[in-house]
Amino acid sequence: MFAKRTATLAVVLLLTSLPAWCGSIDFISSGNGGSWSWNGSGALSATSLGLEVKGTGSPTTYYIADANEWFASGSFLGGNGDKSDPWGFGKSSPWSFVISGCVPPATSCSPVTLFYGQFDMPGETGVESYGEIAFSATNVYGWIDPALLTYLGLPANETGVLGQFNLTMMGWGPGSGSVAGGSLTVTQCATPEPASLVLLGIGLLGFSLLARRRVKFTC
Repeated sequence: MFAKRTATLAVVLLLTSLPAWCGSIDFISSGNGGSWSWNGSGALSATSLGLEVKGTGSPTTYYIADANEWFASGSFLGGNGDKSDPWGFGKSSPWSFVISGCVPPATSCSPVTLFYGQFDMPGETGVESYGEIAFSATNVYGWIDPALLTYLGLPANETGVLGQFNLTMMGWGPGSGSVAGGSLTVTQCATPEPASLVLLGIGLLGFSLLARRRVKFTC
């Protein structure tokens, strides 16, 4: 009985030391007042105002006051901009994607950094229809403000996130135009507990096996 209980405790400790869940945070941009520019050879850059945010499973979006979203892609890799051969952009530098504003429910504040990060490979920009350009990015990784996580009911100690960014732009490039809208969806995952729990779990599991073996030989 003792060996069985020890083994059960060991398994529980091992399981609780593993990542248990992931949640998503969506930054949604209306594009009001936003703009983009690209000279045809360097990075694509854009700014977008009018942001809202929502957490995992939430039906409600929360307005971000004094919001601004700015990004710069990595260097231009080639392409002619249409669907069959979209413009491609490389990895960006750190701090190349920044969202600032007030943590809800504040209606005014001195803006703080709510998210900052970079594109691993920003992906492609191609023409979807006349005058409408779609920018699709992969592996956007960075850090979320703990106060924003607390407001959304998420663990404030898990600030690292990985996500996807999509933006719709009006105009034609190389050149400039307005931002129609877009979203940054990032995923926050729980990290493993301290390694001491893992070691304790392994130790207890080994101890329980040894105890069972001794019981077997004494029977």
